[in-house]
Amino acid sequence: MMEKSVTPTIMGKVSKHIPDDVLFSILSKLSLKSLKRFESVCKSWSLLFENPYFMRIYQDHIIHRNHSDHDDASIILRRIVQAPRELLISLYLVYGNNFENKVKLDTSLPSQELGQKIIIVGSVSINGILCLTSMVVEDRKVVLWNPATDELKVIPPSPVESVTPFRVFLPQIHGFGYDGVRDDYKVLRYVQFGQISVLDTLARGLSDEHVAWNEISYEPLWEIYSLRSNLWRKLDIKMPTLMVSFADVEIVRFYMDGMCHWWTQTSWSDDIDEASESYLVSFDVSNEVFFTTPMPDDSFDLGLVESHLVMLNGYIALISYYGETATFYISILGEIGVKESWTKLFIVGSLSTVERPIGAGKKGNILFLTKDDELVCFDLGTQKIVELGFEGDMCQMVIYKESLLSIRGIEN
Repeated sequence: MMEKSVTPTIMGKVSKHIPDDVLFSILSKLSLKSLKRFESVCKSWSLLFENPYFMRIYQDHIIHRNHSDHDDASIILRRIVQAPRELLISLYLVYGNNFENKVKLDTSLPSQELGQKIIIVGSVSINGILCLTSMVVEDRKVVLWNPATDELKVIPPSPVESVTPFRVFLPQIHGFGYDGVRDDYKVLRYVQFGQISVLDTLARGLSDEHVAWNEISYEPLWEIYSLRSNLWRKLDIKMPTLMVSFADVEIVRFYMDGMCHWWTQTSWSDDIDEASESYLVSFDVSNEVFFTTPMPDDSFDLGLVESHLVMLNGYIALISYYGETATFYISILGEIGVKESWTKLFIVGSLSTVERPIGAGKKGNILFLTKDDELVCFDLGTQKIVELGFEGDMCQMVIYKESLLSIRGIEN
């Protein structure tokens, strides 16, 4: 005999109510993008991020969310120590649950091409490969380096570099990313040109007697390098450039999920009372198009708020520091291109000894520099700070996953 299914009833009526704990558990598994879109379903869903119980569940989901970049990943720290006559720069591989293991990397091979003032492009390795360049503009070569195999690929110069010796070549790398459609690695940069000085002309042994100066172009351009073709090519695109800080190494640019990201800021107007606007720029490495996302209104109020972009477990996160209260606010971006999808999820304070973040690791670990130039790790889950035993200016942190893949194996 076939059994009949029974629908739970209350006083003979079908119950349509879902308990809050069950509903919150289901909704907490959704992406931030989906949650923001579902706010229009009903009033209670529009107030989810004002509900303390749901916020605790969703914060825990963000902290423990698995992202492919973080699986079995370590971090690489770029450390600067000011010596009497020069800057001493070292790279350290740091790993372990509490970052207790530290190994200084041998950078002798890339240093032969770039010198000692190495910059790592971006905040994550791609298949174990790092993109490196130099702090010195005049020596701004670009190399790809696999620390695990010590394989090095020197990226060739662009044709625009040799058009004429009578202009200065000023490149600014904006991103290093992976094109999953073509199985290719790409480097994106913005190139500006300057007029060569008389002293430089003499130093290069050049004669400008017959130079048609009015025919020399100083128009800036975008260009992109493909490892598969081993060539640079011009991009016909008008795209906002990254916001340059006082030190080039502090520029935040990172790759995540097929896109290179950086922030930009519109120029200040002549009206001192008119604030500038800030944007996140996201470049699609495969399709070679870009998107802009306005930053939250209060994120770049100079003098009041200091802000930093980081990757947090596969999300783009904005950490804003309010100096008066020594409090950090962490907002997560739900959808690229939608300003309203920025959601303030974490409030951390008061951290009076902390100066600025340099990046985020897995499971909600955020690395900060203290006012005494010591490196500490703040755990969003436990709200505890752990000293990592490093001193000096740790100006860069990169998520690193070891791989034995060959760089040259992808070239045609």
